[in-house]
Amino acid sequence: MKVHAGEKVKKYFEASGMSVSEFARRLNCHRQNVYDIFKRQNIDLSLLQRISRVLEHDFVTELYGSKNNARITLKFAVTVELENGECKVREVKAVK
Repeated sequence: MKVHAGEKVKKYFEASGMSVSEFARRLNCHRQNVYDIFKRQNIDLSLLQRISRVLEHDFVTELYGSKNNARITLKFAVTVELENGECKVREVKAVK
């Protein structure tokens, strides 16, 4: 059974006694983002690490089993040019 990350975070948040406004301030986001986090099946690793610090709970290990096994997805845009019959990479940019 797949764990719902947002529900797990919400459980620890509610147990913390912290207000939504305070939680949002500590995460450096808006209150509405906090409610959106609670609805997410998956939470990206960087946000999950911030949440872990704020709530003082290791969600990364709990949800991924191990910090070493956490999967990170990175997306890049690569610009290549054909030069003398060879592809040459001209630019690599991270994209959201």
